[in-house]
Amino acid sequence: MQQRFLGRYKSILFGTWLAALQLLTALTASAWTLQPETLHYTIDASIFKDAAQVTVSLRQVDHEKYEGEVSVATNGLIAFCTAHRQDRYHTTMRLVQGRLQPLIYLEESRWGGKQRYLEYRFDYDRQRLELWRRGQDGILARKWEKELTATIYDPISAFYNFRLGVLGKVKGGKTLTVAGIPYPHPETMTIRLGPQEPGNRQATLTIRAQPQENAIAPVHIRFDDRLVPLSAWTKTPEFGQVSGRLTGRE
Repeated sequence: MQQRFLGRYKSILFGTWLAALQLLTALTASAWTLQPETLHYTIDASIFKDAAQVTVSLRQVDHEKYEGEVSVATNGLIAFCTAHRQDRYHTTMRLVQGRLQPLIYLEESRWGGKQRYLEYRFDYDRQRLELWRRGQDGILARKWEKELTATIYDPISAFYNFRLGVLGKVKGGKTLTVAGIPYPHPETMTIRLGPQEPGNRQATLTIRAQPQENAIAPVHIRFDDRLVPLSAWTKTPEFGQVSGRLTGRE
């Protein structure tokens, strides 16, 4: 039961907000210039205010390498229910012909003295995508691999490539699909663009995966004219309405 709850927590808190951020930046009308930044968000879960804090950041390592990161820390009763869970998602990317190419994407979670570490390695020379998992002994072992013949993005590299305009310009009323990491099953993000009125830009995103229970409920988003994500909300079986809002930027 606890493992199922923790799994749903990840989908609700991380999946909802990172997917929302990806969607919002897909709507940009002009290319974004790569530059370091940090965005801070607060998550509310039904009656539980400030249930979690989310930080999204980008930093430049050298002339062609960048690192993007999303960190999630629970607060209050939600922290108690999830054994004070904290999550970190990190992608190392390489700028190639104007596109940020993911090299390594990792997911790290800690709760109640336990931890989980997954590392996805994009090997373009061998055309392989590999998943490595850290065991109880601290040693990384390969768990899964797949041919890398099509363009696949992890959530973080997809977010920044949208902003760069790599995936093309998007207009209101259209639909865009993006292929995510196909583990353990294929995953597709479907973006439906709503009204694009100045000061009231809207969109909805659905993440479809197999089995169906792993899919994310539609996420409804609002953002400003500078295409900075301001808020997003969705509904979940556990908490009802879950929402988030921008609280600061650097």
